[in-house]
Amino acid sequence: MPAALVALVATASCTARAPKAEPEPEATESATGSDGAIDLGHAADLDLRLVNVVASPVRKGRVPPRTLAEPAEAVRRAIENLYRAAFLAPERWEDGDYTELFSHFSGAARERAEDDLNILTLGPAAAEVDEVDPTRAIVKLRFLLDQRRHPLVALAEAEFDATAVSGDAESPITHRAHYVLRKLNGAWRVVSYKVRGRVPRPEQGQAETGEVSFAPGPLGADPMSILVIGSDARPHQSMLRTRADSIHIVAVDPRTGRGTVLGIPRDSWVPIPGWGSDKINAALARGGAPLLVDTVERLTGVRIDSYVLTGFRGFQDMVDAIGGIPVTVPYPIVDAFAHARLRKGPQRLNGANALAFSRARHAVPGGDFGRSLNQGRVLIAALSLLRDQANRGPAALVPWVIAGARNVHSDLALADLFGLALAATTFDAGKVRNVVASGHTGTIAGKSVVVLDSRARATFRDLARDGVLNP
Repeated sequence: MPAALVALVATASCTARAPKAEPEPEATESATGSDGAIDLGHAADLDLRLVNVVASPVRKGRVPPRTLAEPAEAVRRAIENLYRAAFLAPERWEDGDYTELFSHFSGAARERAEDDLNILTLGPAAAEVDEVDPTRAIVKLRFLLDQRRHPLVALAEAEFDATAVSGDAESPITHRAHYVLRKLNGAWRVVSYKVRGRVPRPEQGQAETGEVSFAPGPLGADPMSILVIGSDARPHQSMLRTRADSIHIVAVDPRTGRGTVLGIPRDSWVPIPGWGSDKINAALARGGAPLLVDTVERLTGVRIDSYVLTGFRGFQDMVDAIGGIPVTVPYPIVDAFAHARLRKGPQRLNGANALAFSRARHAVPGGDFGRSLNQGRVLIAALSLLRDQANRGPAALVPWVIAGARNVHSDLALADLFGLALAATTFDAGKVRNVVASGHTGTIAGKSVVVLDSRARATFRDLARDGVLNP
C-alpha cells in the first residue's frame, strides 16, 4: 500500500513534543503592554469581533468550551493588534517604523512580511493618509488540538474593512486574510499567511487590489528526505514489527520546488545491518522502523531525516476521511488477490479502491515494479488534491492532519508534521518525479527476490546529492 501518502497527510499518532522556542523580539516603546493593547496615540479604536471558534482534536471526544476560551481571546487580541499596527497608526509609517508589525510574525514569515508590506499594511500610502476609520473587523478561529487537548495551531480567517481619509478624499481598505499562528515564547505569532487586500496607493489616493501569501518550507531550506513505510501487518499483528509491504523515499528540495518519490521494491535483496543479507522488507520485522531507516541509508546513500509508518486499515481510513483521492488509473486492473476491479481512466478512489489499486501486482505490468509505480501515482494525486483544497485556506489541512494523526506512527513531532503538510501546499505536483529503483527478479537462498542493478545505484547517487533526480 502507498504509505507515501502519509507524507502528505503530515501528522503522527505520537504525542506532540513542544515546538522549538524562538527568541522574543527586542522590547521597544511600541511593544504591547501587559494587557496586549498597543499604544497608538490618537489612532482610531478597533474592536475585532470573534464570531466563531471551532476545535479539531487529534484525540476523539468532546472538547469543553472552557478549553478554548483563553487561547481564543489571546489569538483574537493578536490579530486585532496586528491590524492596529498595520493600519491605524499612519503617522508612524511615515518614519518607516515597522517594528510593531513585525513583532506579530515569526521566523521566515517575519522576513517575508517585509516584501509584502504594500498589501499587509498601508505601505507607501501612509504618508498621504490622515486617519483610518475601521468599519468592520471579524475573525473566525479553528484550533488544532494535540493529543493532550492543548491548542497546537490556530487557523484564523479575518475580514477587515476600513476607510482611509486624506484631506477631503476617502479610499476603501479591505482585507480578507488566512493566518496560521503558533504559540511561541508565550505569544501567538503568525507563521503563514494568505492575504487579499485593497489598500490605498499614493497616486491620487486610488486603491489597488493585490494578493500575497507565504508558507514556510519543510523544517528549513535544505533538501529533506522522509522514508514512508507501509506495513504488511494483519489485524492481529503489530505494524511496527512485521514485514514492510511498501517502501518509498519522498525527497524534496525547497529551493527549487522539485521533488522525487523513489520506490524500492519490497523484495530487494540487500545487506541488513546486523542480520546479513535478506529482502529489504525483513528489516522492519527484525528491528522496526529504525533498522529499516538504517538499511535504506546504507543502501542508497540518502540521509533519511524522519520516517512515517502506517498499515492497510490506517491507509484506507485516511483516504476515506479526506473524501477519496482523484487518480488516473493507467490501465484496467482486475486482481482478485488485491480485491481490485478498476477501469482505466480518471476516477475518485475511496479507501478500499485506493488500497486495491496500490496493492495490485498480478494484473499490473512489471509486477512489483509496476505496483510501486502506482503507489507513487497515488502520492502525487494526493499532493495535487491537498494543494487544491489548501487554496481555499489552510483550515482545509485539518481533516488531513486529523486523519493522519489517528492512523500513523512517526518519529516526528505533531507540530513538525503539520508544518510538512503546510509546506506541501507550496509544491507543484508537476515538478515531482515518480520512479522505482530498477532491477530484475531472481532466486537467492531459495527465495524469490529483486536484484537491484547499476541503474538503481546511479539513481541512488543522483538522489543523494540534492533530493531530486536529473532528467
